Amino acid sequence: MALKFQNNYHREIWTMVERYQPSCSDGSNWVKEGWWRIGPGESATVFGGDPSAVNATWYCYAYAGDGVEWRDRFRETVPHQAFEWCANTTDGNSREILMNEFVVSRPNHTHSFNP
Repeated sequence: MALKFQNNYHREIWTMVERYQPSCSDGSNWVKEGWWRIGPGESATVFGGDPSAVNATWYCYAYAGDGVEWRDRFRETVPHQAFEWCANTTDGNSREILMNEFVVSRPNHTHSFNP
């Protein structure tokens, strides 16, 4: 059981995920974490467990070095370095991103980043 991200783009990507976690230490109900570096054609496990048991709705964001982004309309603030923070946590070096929403309905799920 796991949630994996698959890079189907021709360059490496950096990605983050946000998942439901009730009663996070900052008072929110969500945890955000990243950055996974995923090479072309490779995948990375971003959650080890049954993602469908956590919540059906998940969020993610990814970017490539050539400026391509996989994003939508869900705002979040993230640091430039590796992190695991509650959703309301930020610091002076953080930046705003726009995440995609996706639905997980089974214990093993792969979310793909396509060209």
